[in-house]
Amino acid sequence: MNNLQMNISLNEVAPEKVYNQIEAFLLTHDIETQLRFKIILCILESVNNVIQHCPDSAETITVMIQNQQDNIVIDILDNTDFVKLSAPKKCPEIDKPNGRGLWIMEQWMDQVQKQATVLGTHLRLSMQKQPA
Repeated sequence: MNNLQMNISLNEVAPEKVYNQIEAFLLTHDIETQLRFKIILCILESVNNVIQHCPDSAETITVMIQNQQDNIVIDILDNTDFVKLSAPKKCPEIDKPNGRGLWIMEQWMDQVQKQATVLGTHLRLSMQKQPA
């Protein structure tokens, strides 16, 4: 199967379970170690952003991963109001509480798209399997 969908209840989120499911999917598709690390970290950062910044309105997060021929596409959907955010131009200093996750996503992913949906927010991350 070339797709994985996870529906994560924010009341019961278990990061190790999320990690294990994503890792198993990527291993099944022979995604190399460095790409797996980047993909998993970016997914966990996006889930953490919803938990940290929208704790009162977030209920569930849906993570969908597509293993396509040349790239991996990750769709992350949640029921929170869309907030237009820009990633910092440089990595925030260690004493800054926010922004590193967005910066990492912008640096590591080939494409990062954020948009409002009828039900909330949609984040799409895409990464080529082979460097360009």
